[in-house]
Amino acid sequence: MLFSKFRLFGTSNKGLHEVAITSAGQLITAPLHYDETEFRTLGTANTAYNFYEPQTQNQFVITSMTLKADSNVHATTDTTVTIYEATDTTDTVAAKILMQFVVLKGDLVVTTPLNILVNSGVYINAKTTDDDIHMTIMGYYIPKIG
Repeated sequence: MLFSKFRLFGTSNKGLHEVAITSAGQLITAPLHYDETEFRTLGTANTAYNFYEPQTQNQFVITSMTLKADSNVHATTDTTVTIYEATDTTDTVAAKILMQFVVLKGDLVVTTPLNILVNSGVYINAKTTDDDIHMTIMGYYIPKIG
């Protein structure tokens, strides 16, 4: 079934919303992008773990994230988990913090739905102040805006 895609512009003129019309004139309201998923175990404190690399002429949109602090994480001392934009896969310095959570042993964090547009040309990394954090970041690439 053939369809045409259209980009709708809101007041912000970012054009992030797409709709499609089939050859039979049906309006598709389901998402036209499907999530990619990347899982990492943050097994060493203060170490960068890369989830997504930049793609030429694209930007990444984070739609969901889960993290679980396992039995190695301290039970009474806060552990900080930071998801951030970086200039390299091994960069522990955040160019921009996207999300930050404080967890204890056994904590589960699920964030959905999200719609976080990551800057173009940056890496999406995460780090923790204690090990082990099991994390999945989900989202998709869109054509670069602007």
